[in-house]
Amino acid sequence: MKAWLPVKYIFLIGVLTFNSLLRAEEKLEFKQIFTEIPASSKFVFKKSFSKEALPYWGVIAGSTAILYYYDEQIYADLQKRGRDWGIGNDDNTSSAVSISGHELVRLPSDTGSFFYFLGDGWMHAAIGGAFLASGQVRSDNYAFNTGMMLWHGMAVSTIYNQILKRSFGRESPVVSTHNRGNTKPFPSFNEYNTRTATYDAMPSGHVMTATLTFTVISERYPQYNNYTYSIGGVWISALMFQMVNNGVHWASDYPLGIAMGYIFGKAATQISNKSATGLKKGDETTSWSILPTMNGVYASREF
Repeated sequence: MKAWLPVKYIFLIGVLTFNSLLRAEEKLEFKQIFTEIPASSKFVFKKSFSKEALPYWGVIAGSTAILYYYDEQIYADLQKRGRDWGIGNDDNTSSAVSISGHELVRLPSDTGSFFYFLGDGWMHAAIGGAFLASGQVRSDNYAFNTGMMLWHGMAVSTIYNQILKRSFGRESPVVSTHNRGNTKPFPSFNEYNTRTATYDAMPSGHVMTATLTFTVISERYPQYNNYTYSIGGVWISALMFQMVNNGVHWASDYPLGIAMGYIFGKAATQISNKSATGLKKGDETTSWSILPTMNGVYASREF
């Protein structure tokens, strides 16, 4: 029963806390979760490889390099803290739903596994579902679309996260055979699926998904940003601590994951691009009118 408490709280967050203002906005269609993937991809590539993005790439590369240098030390220190604080170093999520022996859902059973679950896809799918349900029940397109954006952002970001994970092929700490984890790029699909921890450390998908969720909420509900930033900061910090503590990630897996969550979250908010009139945002038109006026003895037309 305790394992379900996080999901219940997430639904309360979606339904009660982020109450929208019934703004005029056309309701998105479910198919747009997938049909808008090319548009969001274009947005991400355009923003990521512009001149304005160069300083951010410097921050990502620099912070990754520094953390990589200290990865082993950070890993040992955080694992010690996990033991000292009574959290332990193991993943104690337990299987909740499985089909034909294949686990579909794992839920937390203690403090450490709850921290880890803060980045789980099911957790963030539940947040999106809460917005969808709230919007549907209250005929609030703004809340409904926010849920759609969260689901769309998760769909498109997961594609690129998987591409990068397989490209880096970095070992997780718990299975590492070399300092800071060995890298074996582009494993076969079968090899990756059977020995996932050997290849999927970088970048962190859990951190990416959590960052994406708070980015979308921040973009859609800026009036709550004091709460969004505070909750998001604590949420993602707890998640990052636990994933090093239980040997799933190195600290240097995080900067790129955070950056991906942010830019894909920004991209996801672009799919709601119509007002109640059906016009795309930014496509407002100028009205032309012909009005007779008198200027001295001459009649003229103003446009």
